[in-house]
Amino acid sequence: MHISIKKSVWTVIVFALSFCLVGSVSGADNAPKVKTENSADNYVARVNGVDISQIDLERKFNLIKERYTSMGVPLDDTKLNEFKDNILKSLIEQEVLYQESVNQGTKIEQEEITAELENFKKQFETEAAFKKQLTDMDYTEKAILSQIKQSKTIEKFIEEKVMPTVTVSDEEVKTYFDSHPDEFDMPERVQASHILIKVDPKASEASKAESLKKIEAIKSKLDNGEDFAKLASENSDCPSSAKGGDLGLFARGQMVKPFEDTAFALKPGEVSGVVETQFGYHIIKSTEKQVGSTLAFNDIKERLTEKLKEDKFKEMFPSYIESLKANYKIEIPGNKSSVPEEKPVKE
Repeated sequence: MHISIKKSVWTVIVFALSFCLVGSVSGADNAPKVKTENSADNYVARVNGVDISQIDLERKFNLIKERYTSMGVPLDDTKLNEFKDNILKSLIEQEVLYQESVNQGTKIEQEEITAELENFKKQFETEAAFKKQLTDMDYTEKAILSQIKQSKTIEKFIEEKVMPTVTVSDEEVKTYFDSHPDEFDMPERVQASHILIKVDPKASEASKAESLKKIEAIKSKLDNGEDFAKLASENSDCPSSAKGGDLGLFARGQMVKPFEDTAFALKPGEVSGVVETQFGYHIIKSTEKQVGSTLAFNDIKERLTEKLKEDKFKEMFPSYIESLKANYKIEIPGNKSSVPEEKPVKE
């Protein structure tokens, strides 16, 4: 099935408001921060007296610029200025949504915030690696906690206060289902695990031979009855080693061809020989195979309804956020504007 149905509507607007968690934490210590006399030269925008700082904007801008540079994407001055304008716009909109969420009584328990931080930390191998990353990027754990609170508050507000106003009729759902048959085809999929011994493409023949010898030794252990998951955990160079090499379910086109061809040729429970790809040497074990099928309307109706609601919300979001902004005093140096009545953020 090609249809994408998200767990949370927050993901619908995440690209409009934020680029990634790390890319959004830098200014969290500054929100909410009431303007002061000394801050006049350091803010790029204010929302009801809450500063969006110049350093906040610059940090996010530099992260985006570095990301595109690392991908080899050329960026001229016009594109860089466009990025900066979009980042500022997203920061203003995020602050407006946060203030609106708080003003309407949306609250997040501290336990939820802490749990989200712990999930974020799992991206790093150790606590020390996490703290080093913060230091390298001039962030703090307090800043991340503040941004998580803001993001989750907005998410809860949208799910509880905004989404219930978005409706999709049964007729709309059925019409979409009938007119997009290809989206409800479930392709053949397999679930497989693997053990990878990485080989650098520039490695010498001697180094490649050593890696091949290592993977063949592992294969010999498998042939002698040793546990695949255990050997994957101990030897594999893929992050999937943490799950015993399990890669989950995947369809054709999601893996490199030599790997894919082997995985789909195996029967559940079978283990391959050594397979070479651009990443190195693999041993693959098939654990499940699912034949292709077409989803029935009744099986997909509920999920499709949620998907169409999210689509409709995404379409209405620009006008929705503009209507909110009209009720807030937003100041931008050189282009300051305000509304007659300022709405303070509730503590």
